[in-house]
Amino acid sequence: MRTDGGVQRWPSVADFAVPAITAAFQLGVTYLIALEEPLDKRQWMVFNVAVACSCVALIWRRVAPVQVLAVVVLINGIGQLAVGTGDTLVDGVTDAIALYSLAVHRGPRHAMIGGFAACAVVSLASAPHLNGGTDLWLDTLANVLFYVAITALGQIRRQRKARRLELTARLAEAEQERRAAAEAERERLARDLHDVAGHHLSAVVVHSGAAARLDDPELTTGALTVAAETGRDVLKSLSKLVDVVGPEAGDGELKSLLPPLCHGLTRLGIPVSLTVEGRPRKLPPEVTTAAYRIVQESLTNAMRYASGAPVRVEARYTSAALEVTVANDPPGEDGAVPVLGTNRGITGMRERAAGLGGTLDAGPCPKGGWSVDAILPTTPAGPRRGLDWPEVLDATAIAFCVGAPAILAFALQEESIVQGWSVGAMMLITVALFGRALPLWWRRRNPYGTLIALVVVDSIWAAVAARLSEPLLGVLAVGFPAELIAVYSVACYARKGRPTWPAVLIGPIPWAVAIGAALAVDPEPDEPGAAVFALMFGLVAGGMFSALTLLPFWAWGKAVAARSRGWEINALETMAARTGEAVLAERHRIAMGLRGTVFDHTSRLVRAAEAGLAGTAADAQAALEVVTEQARAALVDMRELLDAMEEQT
Repeated sequence: MRTDGGVQRWPSVADFAVPAITAAFQLGVTYLIALEEPLDKRQWMVFNVAVACSCVALIWRRVAPVQVLAVVVLINGIGQLAVGTGDTLVDGVTDAIALYSLAVHRGPRHAMIGGFAACAVVSLASAPHLNGGTDLWLDTLANVLFYVAITALGQIRRQRKARRLELTARLAEAEQERRAAAEAERERLARDLHDVAGHHLSAVVVHSGAAARLDDPELTTGALTVAAETGRDVLKSLSKLVDVVGPEAGDGELKSLLPPLCHGLTRLGIPVSLTVEGRPRKLPPEVTTAAYRIVQESLTNAMRYASGAPVRVEARYTSAALEVTVANDPPGEDGAVPVLGTNRGITGMRERAAGLGGTLDAGPCPKGGWSVDAILPTTPAGPRRGLDWPEVLDATAIAFCVGAPAILAFALQEESIVQGWSVGAMMLITVALFGRALPLWWRRRNPYGTLIALVVVDSIWAAVAARLSEPLLGVLAVGFPAELIAVYSVACYARKGRPTWPAVLIGPIPWAVAIGAALAVDPEPDEPGAAVFALMFGLVAGGMFSALTLLPFWAWGKAVAARSRGWEINALETMAARTGEAVLAERHRIAMGLRGTVFDHTSRLVRAAEAGLAGTAADAQAALEVVTEQARAALVDMRELLDAMEEQT
């Protein structure tokens, strides 16, 4: 079964496993809560029915996400009102799963409507169980943040799935190009092999056979001379025909890919010069692929339409782009550049450049010849207009890291962390919390910078609060999720090749400072050096405890990076690193076939002709028979190789 959301293979194990685990979780947590706030039989019955019905509905969450969310939200809302208490997990679990599925399998419009509906129903159903207006607006604020985060996570997952499908299609396209390149190279080799070796070896057979029948010493000498020269020409031509274009570049960088491509054509008699300006650097894989393809296609056109004319390849690294120029002089005959067939090659190059936000111009040079000039941006074309779902999620994270500490510090009346503070002081602390959480906005683009900024601010906050105001340490402790998010971001979004494990050691610094400073300002009164000992103990104990807390979030980020972002990067680099692999492999295969057959017989032909020329008349006559026999054997082997190539094509 398949829907417009791309659902396949329903039902799967997960379609049943997730509802089962969810039901067990809801029942278990509610049972623990009921140990403190017992439920009567009616409440337990209503709760169990609501959980069972909503979890059963989740089985269809992938194939009918809109209907499932509506049913689950309705069941949970009625169940919450019927239970009559907020001390259960009737809502907030199954509706979150249903909303996430809706956001993954439907577009933004459905996701936002579903998130709004779920938030509204849950807030209204919880309202009768809350005490006063403060609890109501705090509960509503928490619900808004929660359901916005769920919606954003689902839409981000949807975008990643779409990106993976796009990359899969591009990989399939690259595989088709590879096969097409192999087939084109196979056809070229077969054609050139027939023209170069077939013609020359056939001439040797005819000439040598005629000289052997006439038994004329002068004709025999001439035939052996021609056979030796022709054999050497065949060996030279075959070696050039299957010449492998240098060593393969395994790192996928343009500076390693271009020299073998250019030098390989130089070996084939086409003068190609390569110039690299600017400081070479690691390019995005898609830019490397596009640049290589453009140079490859331009060199092919130059070889085809201006054979023998010098070609200049220039690659210029600028601050924001890679500029590529491939220009050839006019052909030697009349200085005119022939028309490039159907222009499909140029159209393809122009599409590659446009796909990266770049440009490509191709046309005649003022002094004759042809030039291809491409500008490929190496950075995003510009900031996106408006907010996308990743930014919505980041804004929600910032709001949570500001709102949760502020609410627990000031808004819970008797249970607030901070008591008796003025409105101005509370506003100042709230502004400080916002400034502390603001670096999370850049956690994807500069994760290490975000973590370091957060650690510096929190360390200063901890040191000052430990000496001046212990309640402020409580406010900072409630804001600990900011460090969790920052460490996760380093593990998930740090540049490839940069180690991420230091984040687990950097993140605990504020909490080591907080615990150490708190213990140091309150040492045992009669023990000398107690403050220093307390400080050191707090630093070590706080650092170790915080590191153990941060470690799972670091591992989570690494797992997400390996599963999603790592797959995308590796897919792009695969397309870039092995661009010329098909042509090289085909030449290598044909070279292996020639070396064991045609090369061997042609080499024997040359040695026999040279020995006959150096010996007596009888030796020459005998050598002529060997030459004829080896030429025929080489032709037979060449025909078998051509037949095999034709069958493979």
